[in-house]
Amino acid sequence: MKKLFLLFSAIFTLVLLTNCEKNDDTPTILEINYVGFEAKPLLGVNPSANVTEELKIATSNTSESDRTFNIVVNTRLTTANASAYTVPSTVTVPANSNIGTFNVDLVGPNINPSGNDILALDFVSEEGLLTSNTLEINLKQICPYPETVLNIIFDGYGNETSWEIKDSSDTVLYSAALGTYAEGQANASSTFCLAPGTYTFTINDDFGDGLSFPANGSASILNSGNKLVEIVGDFGFGTSRVFTISN
Repeated sequence: MKKLFLLFSAIFTLVLLTNCEKNDDTPTILEINYVGFEAKPLLGVNPSANVTEELKIATSNTSESDRTFNIVVNTRLTTANASAYTVPSTVTVPANSNIGTFNVDLVGPNINPSGNDILALDFVSEEGLLTSNTLEINLKQICPYPETVLNIIFDGYGNETSWEIKDSSDTVLYSAALGTYAEGQANASSTFCLAPGTYTFTINDDFGDGLSFPANGSASILNSGNKLVEIVGDFGFGTSRVFTISN
């Protein structure tokens, strides 16, 4: 209820500013036709799964019949890929209630691992209807397991390095293509969500010196502070290591 109370703060402010003394022209709360979103700053989802999240809206009054409000994705403020979410076009507030709910479907693999994806929602304007501000939701991948970290120290030519992580079915789960890193880049770190199981890490050097010129580099994989893979420079064009996550 605390969140829903915040939805109506703008209404109370409007009433107070209209007139300090009540008169026939002063609107009451029940006369204002207002609808707003419940605050929902963050939605988290397993990177390898899909999830359905329930969101709420609230109105300033009730009605003897169902009321339907149109909602739309604000494409100007939304940064998440459209494949990462599904939003209905309407939400219904049942008769004699001022609370309505709708579901947002999220596709974990399609959410950017950066954690910066935003889904912004608006109500469609209607004559005589006051609406809340745009609802901006941060969509974030949240790993249910201890995160796995890859650390690479380059030899001076990061642009020559590429790598991939495959599961036991030989499916590529994570990778960095040739040219992902820059010449002169000192190091790089990537974080993954890996369930317990067996994986293969392969690192390649396009020049063939295997992270060894002009300085020796290395690549390591850690999980829960445990070093699962350590590869030092001078491995030629490429090398692979099998590792197991047991926690």
